[in-house]
Amino acid sequence: MESIQDFNVTYPPTIGDDCLKIFLSNLDGRINTQDLHTFFSPFGRIEHIESWTPKSAIILFSDMDSIDRVLLKYRKCIINKQEIFIRRFRYGYIERAYMDSKILFIKPINNDLSIKWNETTIRNCFHKYEKNIEKIRIVSKSFHGFIYFKDYDIVDRILLQTNMFRINDIPIEMKRAKSNEKQIEDNDIHIEKLIKRNKLLKKQIERQKVDARHEIKNLKRKINKLKNELIDLKSRYRY
Repeated sequence: MESIQDFNVTYPPTIGDDCLKIFLSNLDGRINTQDLHTFFSPFGRIEHIESWTPKSAIILFSDMDSIDRVLLKYRKCIINKQEIFIRRFRYGYIERAYMDSKILFIKPINNDLSIKWNETTIRNCFHKYEKNIEKIRIVSKSFHGFIYFKDYDIVDRILLQTNMFRINDIPIEMKRAKSNEKQIEDNDIHIEKLIKRNKLLKKQIERQKVDARHEIKNLKRKINKLKNELIDLKSRYRY
């Protein structure tokens, strides 16, 4: 059986519906088509296996349920001691294939000022997946945002429907969020916490200032009282 790595050409998939395919990446010479067939055939009938690049391949199943079963169990697997990444197939799109993320990066193809770039607009655009959305983070100035989903495969499903998502008839660019994009979000949360902490400290300082002023007034009153008592004593023993 010919090794996946023995394919030296890259060509578009020629057989079957793209929605019935899974994309496998990180393959090497330890894995051949028979290995792939043996591992994935328990999930459903395999129609075809072909190379995508020297280190990736696609598997065509006979039905969508087979793909759902694969991805319900695996996002990555081990075959012949090699870690393989599994995604739903998206024609012409292998960027970030190794990455797994429940966060979807979105941005309008054109920064059209007619777009109301807010949470309501984005939720309306992705209304079909409303029940799967945990939260939305918007970056208004640069016209992009992050949608946090409950499940990794939801992101894959959405990425297969690039032309389905538009705002004011403007297509939306979509990608899996990078780890450093997640770090940016985490940093923002940390900054927000620091800002809240700073406000709290300012309030505490103001209260201390108020308390200090009250304490100063009390001390002044005590000093004045002592002065008056001293004057009274002096007046008593003057003669």
